[in-house]
Amino acid sequence: MTRSITSLCVSFAAAASIMGCVPVGEGEVEQFRNGVPRAATVTMSVPGSVSSAQALTVESQSQALLGEKAEWYQTTRNVTVGVNGGALAVGALVDLILKYPPTSLAPDEAVWGPWEDPLDPVAWKVTITRVAPHIYHYKFEGRPRTDPTAAFITVLSGTHSPALSLQGREIERFGNGSFTLDWDARATLPQPDDNVGQADYSYNHVSAAESVTINAQFHQVKDDKQPGNRVDASYAFAQQPRGPGSMDFVYISPTTATQVGGRGVVRSRWQFTGDGRADVQVKATDGTTVIYLSECWDQNYASVYKQDSWPGGDSWGLETSCAFPTVEYSTLP
Repeated sequence: MTRSITSLCVSFAAAASIMGCVPVGEGEVEQFRNGVPRAATVTMSVPGSVSSAQALTVESQSQALLGEKAEWYQTTRNVTVGVNGGALAVGALVDLILKYPPTSLAPDEAVWGPWEDPLDPVAWKVTITRVAPHIYHYKFEGRPRTDPTAAFITVLSGTHSPALSLQGREIERFGNGSFTLDWDARATLPQPDDNVGQADYSYNHVSAAESVTINAQFHQVKDDKQPGNRVDASYAFAQQPRGPGSMDFVYISPTTATQVGGRGVVRSRWQFTGDGRADVQVKATDGTTVIYLSECWDQNYASVYKQDSWPGGDSWGLETSCAFPTVEYSTLP
């Protein structure tokens, strides 16, 4: 879902190396580089997670058995990896501004670009502005390379407040803020891909000793399970340092020949050791039925308890074996 933004940053970096930049003092630039979050600042991570999947909504198709890998652990992991596309986009932007000096520098603003790659139909520019002490706004913009009079279109923008050390100095990896990825805006520039919609992220990650919270809302993005449809989706992630974590998300189940589709809300919780629990509520598409599901897994992510509310649904294990022994449903709308 973020390959367009990520690839754009790569093209932008290539253009920078071709065109060159204005040399400036490193100390002058560092304050603006601290005005953009690092990828680690906005990354959601569940125990045993990897960075390979790409998904906005996940349909769980596996049927885990007692002692096998829990399907709702796998679903939770896949969802967090997909939502982490926003962190990949921010990370690509950060890599760019760390590698190259800005083209221009003013007391409260640094600009990288606009630069042009002969093989890229878009000219790109990054602007970081200090809007108040320790508060920065950044934007990643493009315009058709063949039309230097065209207005720049913003495809990634955000605001970041870096955390401060005891001495009052800005810390590059920590802070809080928000950013927006706009695929509809990118579609107005040459050679867009097939991504649509927008994604809004907010985060609070002020130190390694404090909890991380990340929220993401996707607006009118593609529904991979129902081509041609657009959907909205919400995600909420929280992680205590070396302690419990949680992930709330929307689960879309399309109607098939054997089952009625629906919209579910999932709350997954886990201990730092990896064992966890997912509680699911699904409302059928026809609005007449609500079903419930719970599954727990151990430190090896193997299913130890599962209970489905529908007739003939899975049922095994004892709820007392769960890391979280009581049901807790998500409050996401």
